[in-house]
Amino acid sequence: MTELGRGFTKQELNFVKEQKKHCVKNAGNTHTKDSYILNRKEFKNIKKFLNTHCKNYLDTVICPKNNLELYITQSWLNYTEANEFHHKHNHPKSVISGVLYFDSDIKNDKIIFSKPGYQQIKAITDNTKFNLWNSDTWFFSVKTGVLVMFPSSTDHQVDTKKDKNTRISLAFNTCYKGTIGSNTGLTELIL
Repeated sequence: MTELGRGFTKQELNFVKEQKKHCVKNAGNTHTKDSYILNRKEFKNIKKFLNTHCKNYLDTVICPKNNLELYITQSWLNYTEANEFHHKHNHPKSVISGVLYFDSDIKNDKIIFSKPGYQQIKAITDNTKFNLWNSDTWFFSVKTGVLVMFPSSTDHQVDTKKDKNTRISLAFNTCYKGTIGSNTGLTELIL
C-alpha cells in the first residue's frame, strides 16, 4: 500500500461525481460504463502516479531480468453505497491490479483478500498465531488517497457497506509489454 501524497483536485473530484451518472450495475455495487477512465484528461496526473507505482511494483516485487514494463489496460470507477458490497472476484487477463480510493473511511472500509483453493489438512488450532502465510483470508483497512496493488489472480472482495458515505474507488488492470520467458528454454513470449 502507498498513498497519493496529496488531496484530490477539484477537477478530479468533480469528474468522479459526474461519472456516477454514467454507471452500470455490478454484482453488489455499480461501476462506470467507461472502462478506460484513466485515458480521460481529468485523470492525467492520477494516471502518471499509477504508472510510476506500476514501475515500482515491477522493479521491486517482480524483478524481471528482461527489459519489461507494466502498462495499464482497463480502468474504471466503483461506487459502493450503504448496504452494497463488492463480490468476491479476481481479474483474469491481467498481471497486477490496483485500487485507488477516492472516498473511503478507514474505520469501516477494508479490502479482503482470500487464498484460492481447498486445503485438505490444516495445521490451524485455536492457539494459532495467524499471519499472511497461514491465513485463508486477510484484510487491509483503506482510507481516501490509498493505493493497493496485488497480483490479479488474487481473490478479493469488499463486505457490505455499513456507514452512509459512498465508497468510491478507481480500479485498474495491467499487462506486460516486452519479452518474458526464455528463447532457449522455448518459453519466450514477446508482448
